[in-house]
Amino acid sequence: MDTAKTVRDAGYDLSAPFLLAPGGTRIIQIQPTLRCNLRCAHCYTESGPDRPEEISLESLEGFLSEAGSIGYQYVGISGGEPLLWKGLEDLLGFAKGAGFSTSVTTNGTLLDANRAARLFGCVDLVAVSVDGPPEEHAAMRGSQTAFPSMCNGLSALRDAGIPFVLAFTLTRHNADQLRWLYGFADDVGALGVNVHPLCDHGAASINLSDSVPDSIEFKVSAWLLAVLMEQRGIGGPAVTLDAIQRTLVEKSCWPMLAKDDDQLRTAPFHDLMPSLIIEPDGCIVPFIYGFPRAWSLGFIGQNSLLASTEAWQARYIVPVAGLIQYTLEQLAGVGAEYVDLFGEILTAAKRLHLTSGKVEHGVSH
Repeated sequence: MDTAKTVRDAGYDLSAPFLLAPGGTRIIQIQPTLRCNLRCAHCYTESGPDRPEEISLESLEGFLSEAGSIGYQYVGISGGEPLLWKGLEDLLGFAKGAGFSTSVTTNGTLLDANRAARLFGCVDLVAVSVDGPPEEHAAMRGSQTAFPSMCNGLSALRDAGIPFVLAFTLTRHNADQLRWLYGFADDVGALGVNVHPLCDHGAASINLSDSVPDSIEFKVSAWLLAVLMEQRGIGGPAVTLDAIQRTLVEKSCWPMLAKDDDQLRTAPFHDLMPSLIIEPDGCIVPFIYGFPRAWSLGFIGQNSLLASTEAWQARYIVPVAGLIQYTLEQLAGVGAEYVDLFGEILTAAKRLHLTSGKVEHGVSH
């Protein structure tokens, strides 16, 4: 079978990042609660034991029914600590029944045999956060028991037969820990490791403001991870790095890069917005948690999702496309080769003080 020909015939652009290409994964990322048993230094949601915010199960079920009908097919649940949210398994079961793929991102400390048994069958993948060897993990998590508790959680997942990966937050100072991380993932039976950049938002912007990685860290990390996979050989953990070559984005077929305003206003919404974020109060924002609310789609239950997307596309798509173009131009100006695309869009949005309906500082599309 000519796989490349089949993919081309299906309308995929092999030169485009999968998330941005027609036919790519379309994600609903849900933060149903900000409550967490830990208070981590790098938490972009500023979650903690004293955060009561959460959203109702019923409102999320209604939202997912609508999201599936307009092209979204993947649900990721994080937080806060999602295992502290009472509706978790019910929402996962609903999402699976509606045809979504499902994942949960957790710190792993609350996982045991009983909880793993409840998750079995309703979650496709669990991502467990790991911040390095025990001492580094404890420092980032603010808990001396976080690492051994997380390891117990991994054992519970493994015994229950639930696929899991390790999620690692890359900073400007910890790429050297990737060798340890990959070996640890191999030892505990993880399917893979997901390396995602520190986001300059929430607690991280306060505690680690000088630690956001740049293109150099991304390139070094990509090379090191490739070497580790090659050295391990067949059967080792897979690797994903949430950084992308800037030129691949610029040359992609992502409709947000269209130069024609009419094309922007008529393209399928799910191709323009590959990820939607549901924050704990029900606010729907594009791209990434913390995106300025002046540019939100409103709140769950306020209007139908279809009506919200149509109104948003008519009003905001042109200036947001201008923001993306501005972001890419700024990155090119400093020679950034690898980028955290959505993180950079968020940074640019905050820098430019986005206001409802327009981008300031003369940025336009």
